[in-house]
Amino acid sequence: MKRVLRAVSIGSLLLALSGCGLLGEKQQPLSGTIEADEWPIVAEVGGLVTKVIAEEGSEVKKGEVLAEIDPRSYQISVAEAKAAWEQARARLKEAKAGSRDQTIQKGVAAVQQANASIRLAQARKSQAEAGIARAQEQLAQAESQRAGAEETLRYQQKRLQEATALYEKGAISQKDLDTQKEAVSQATTQLNQWTAQVAQAKAAYRSAQEDAAAAAAQVGTAKAQQQGAQAELDLVRAGSTDYAIRALLAAEEQAQARLDQAMLQLEKTRIVAAEDGVLLRSSIEQGEVAKPGATLFTMMKADQLKLVVYIPEAQLNRVQKRQEVGIKVDAYPDETFTGTISRIADKAEFTPRNVQTQDERTKLVFAVTIDVAKGQDKLKPGMPADVLLPDGEGGR
Repeated sequence: MKRVLRAVSIGSLLLALSGCGLLGEKQQPLSGTIEADEWPIVAEVGGLVTKVIAEEGSEVKKGEVLAEIDPRSYQISVAEAKAAWEQARARLKEAKAGSRDQTIQKGVAAVQQANASIRLAQARKSQAEAGIARAQEQLAQAESQRAGAEETLRYQQKRLQEATALYEKGAISQKDLDTQKEAVSQATTQLNQWTAQVAQAKAAYRSAQEDAAAAAAQVGTAKAQQQGAQAELDLVRAGSTDYAIRALLAAEEQAQARLDQAMLQLEKTRIVAAEDGVLLRSSIEQGEVAKPGATLFTMMKADQLKLVVYIPEAQLNRVQKRQEVGIKVDAYPDETFTGTISRIADKAEFTPRNVQTQDERTKLVFAVTIDVAKGQDKLKPGMPADVLLPDGEGGR
C-alpha cells in the first residue's frame, strides 16, 4: 500500500504551459511539483500505546522501533500457548509409553475445559449481538435528530430571508434582524452537532459488527478445540494405537504452530520502520489505544523523489526516457539538481480545467515523470520546481 503525495499550484501549471509554447512563442522551463511515495505503517495488533519513540520529520532506519504497544496480554498468550505445547508434547510421550489412568483423566479435563470455552464464547457472541442492536438504535436516533436539525435550519434560513427583506423596507428593527441571524447560527450549530453524533454512531455500529464477527470466530475455534479434545480422549481410552500416536503427534504440531503465532503477535507489539526513510506524520500518541489495521505513522522514502510535468504533443520531441534534465527550485536559486526522465505517458490528457481558460482547456498534454537523481537532502515533497530541457530535440 502506498499513497502519492502530489500538489500542483495554478501558478506552476500556467508556467508549465507557458514553457510548452501554449501561452507564448518562447519556450520556457516546464514546471511541476516535487512528489514522494508515502508508505503507511499500520498496527498489526491492537492495544494501549505505552511508548512513542519516533518524532515527525526524523530519519528512520529499517527495523528501527517507532512505538510500542502494551505487550502484557500477548505475553500471557505466549505463556498459555507454550503450556499447551508442553502439554501436547507430554501426552505424546505418554502415549508412546502406553496409556494410563492419569492420561485418561487429563483427557477428560481437557474436554471439560473445551466445553467451558464454548459456553464462554457463546455468551460473548450474544453480548456482541446485543451491542449491534443498541448501536443500530443509537444510529437511527442520531440520523432522525440530524434530519430534524436540517429541517429547522432550512426554516430559520427562510425566516432570515424574510426578515432581511422586511428590514430593507424598514418594517422591522436591526435588533429583530439580529435575533433571526442568531436563530440561524444556533440551528447551524445544532445541525453540526448531530452530524458529528451520526458519524460517531456509525463508527460504534461498525465496531459492534467487528466484535460480533470476532465472537463468532471464537465460538468456532472453541468447538474445534472441543472436538479435538474429545477425539484425543477417545483415542487414549481405546489405547495408544498407531493412529492414536499419529493424532497426538498432529496435536503437538498444532500446539507448536499456535505458540509460533503467539510469539509473532508479541513481536508485532513493537512498531518498526519497514524501510529507510523520513517519518512524515504520526497519528498516535502515548496513552491512546491502537486498533489492528490503524495507520500509526506515515513515512516516505527520501531517496525516491520524483517530479511530474506536462508537455503538449508538439513538444514531445524534446523529451525521451532516461534523458537527464536540470531541476531548479526557488529555495535554492543558485543550484541546479539532476533528474532522469523515467516515464512518458502513452495517452494524452486534457489540461486541468481548474487552471486554464476555456480555450486552453481543449489542449491535450502528456505527463512526463522525472526521477530526482541528486539533491534528496535538500529537495522536499510539495516544492514547486522548474525542469530545464535541452534547447534542441531530445528524441524519443
